[in-house]
Amino acid sequence: MKINRRQFSLMAAAAGAAPASAFAQAAYPSRPIDLIVPFAPGGGTDLSARMIVPYIEKYLKGTIAVINKAGAGGQVGAAQMAKAKPDGYTIGFMNVPNTMMKPHEREAGYTVDSFAPIANMVFDPAVLATRPDSKYKTLADVVAEAKARPGKVTIGSAGVGSNTHLDLLRFESLAGIKLHHIPYDGGAAPRTALLGGHVELVASALGDCQRFALDGTISMIGILTKERFPMAPTVPTYAEQGFPIEGGAGRGLVGPKGMSPAQIAVIEKAVDQALKDPELIKKATDIALPLVFMNSPQYGEYLQRSDRELAEVWKTTPWI
Repeated sequence: MKINRRQFSLMAAAAGAAPASAFAQAAYPSRPIDLIVPFAPGGGTDLSARMIVPYIEKYLKGTIAVINKAGAGGQVGAAQMAKAKPDGYTIGFMNVPNTMMKPHEREAGYTVDSFAPIANMVFDPAVLATRPDSKYKTLADVVAEAKARPGKVTIGSAGVGSNTHLDLLRFESLAGIKLHHIPYDGGAAPRTALLGGHVELVASALGDCQRFALDGTISMIGILTKERFPMAPTVPTYAEQGFPIEGGAGRGLVGPKGMSPAQIAVIEKAVDQALKDPELIKKATDIALPLVFMNSPQYGEYLQRSDRELAEVWKTTPWI
């Protein structure tokens, strides 16, 4: 077929225009992002996600669909996150240490290295609490009583292998004591047991105790943060009392390994802006949900450090 000069010119012009049209990259995100929450609807993780997501959408200028994939204590959803296509349109809500415990217990289908860290959003510090009329006013009081009554001082937690239980194991090891651990199902049950006089102490989360501490029905005698926590400034840290350990539950966003750094940066920025939104801050404060932002490198370091600590606890004191 012969091509005349006019046809050739038209073809060349079309080819030159193609990169600016057919091959142009749409701004990210150009379609809804699926956010896998590896726990059932209605739980603390799910409620946190659904509270924060609308504010991330506001600054992302995109849509995020929350998808619950419960099973095996977070393992099912986390494995699905890890195996997702790293195209930026499937991300996950990560719980530390709960979800990251599973690879230490058994073959889970993922490890900490299966994920691309995006940003942390919530950090609920662990606390040691008792009743205001208790004889325990400090950690030293607990240690002294535990040495006087080995294995007799009762303490409740959110369950075997929960972050509060793991923090308790670390405290026992460092203090050289053995408490009588009574596991419950979730954070509310051990608090109820404490208030009912069924246990002497509770290893809990700040979010589960804060409202009760403010109304004077619970006394928090130690918090596992590096420095005093802004939401509970009168509670002394474990480190202040001679036990340099930190602990709590972190909740953040991850993508599958291989996700584009540019896409990570877009979501990371939206999360940072969301957590500074006055409306979200008020809502979170009202329910004692501690919003704590970590950028991608900080969150990645936190995940790796937490994984190393879990490995050490599993090696010395297996939780199951």
